[in-house]
Amino acid sequence: MKRVFKVATLSLAILSSYAWSADNAAKTLALSAKQEEQLFQISRQGFDAMDSVQRARLALFSGHPNEAKLLVDSAADLLSADQDEWKAFLKADKKTPHGDNDYIVIDAAIAVAEDYVATPEKQKAISKANEKFGKGDHKGAVEELRLAGVGVSETQFLMPLKHTLQSVQSARKLLKDGKYYEANLALKGAEDGIVTETETITEIPDQPLSAKK
Repeated sequence: MKRVFKVATLSLAILSSYAWSADNAAKTLALSAKQEEQLFQISRQGFDAMDSVQRARLALFSGHPNEAKLLVDSAADLLSADQDEWKAFLKADKKTPHGDNDYIVIDAAIAVAEDYVATPEKQKAISKANEKFGKGDHKGAVEELRLAGVGVSETQFLMPLKHTLQSVQSARKLLKDGKYYEANLALKGAEDGIVTETETITEIPDQPLSAKK
């Protein structure tokens, strides 16, 4: 069974664009504390915008169109922010369905490989990794797991900025016109635009045949 670490997803999103990508090693080294904070805020804005989209759909389903309007307005405001500073943190190295869109990481999760076998040593490594994740030491946490022979994968949630904003703006107009069913479909389109991608961060080392059962 795959086990997910108890760590803050948004803090992982900060790391996702850089620290586990060999192609971006130079950027990782150059990322300043200010840039890390910028990246966190960008991921948080995207996360909050999608959360508002999902809650707006629930409000429509529950018969609260006025609440849905407020939530859609909030999502539109978050996505309409000046995105010039976002350009340095876009995901351009992934295969994505909306080719004319810029993608940002809005969420991420770390999980232990499915064939993980618990041992006291590995449990200790996971505890240390959780402590380091909590302190923001993502690289150190992954290294703890690698040294203990724990295979780890990362799932990223990527949001297409242009597509999502267009869907939200369309939903806003439809709500204004009282077209609630159509607005719900537009919001669903925003949700459906999210791309999930899973990558292996650390491989489980091959075991000698004598150790396999």
